[in-house]
Formats: sequence, C-alpha cells, structure tokens
Amino acid sequence: MSHSDSQSCYAYIYHNGNSLLLSNSHEAKGGSNEAASNTIVLSLIAGDRVWIKTDRGAYCYGYPLTGFSGWKI
Repeated sequence: MSHSDSQSCYAYIYHNGNSLLLSNSHEAKGGSNEAASNTIVLSLIAGDRVWIKTDRGAYCYGYPLTGFSGWKI
C-alpha cells in the first residue's frame, strides 16, 4: 500500500510545552478506522498546563474523533 492510499491521525499530549505521549490511528483507503488510546499519569503543580494537539485539528478523517479527559486524584 502506498502512503497516498492511507490516512493517519496523530494526537500528542503536552505538559508545559513538552510532548510526552503520542497516539496514532491509521485508516487504509476504503477501510475502517483504527482506534488508539493512551493513558499518562502526571504530578502537577499550580500553573502547569496540559493539552492535546492533533495533526488535523480537532478532526481526523473529517470527523470529530479526538477527546481528552483529566482527573484530580
């Protein structure tokens, strides 16, 4: 399969400007989407920033397929 026959979506988790984690899903042309997920546990202090960034904005393959959740433990 050539690169032009497929699509990939990458989601990065950042903490204070540093990329900590990457999730990747891949779709073959005409095929179904794969799912990807990851979990990371961080010790945060007041003022820390955590966010997700995808290579296609909030949408992958034209659909809003990304999500981000956080919990205070």
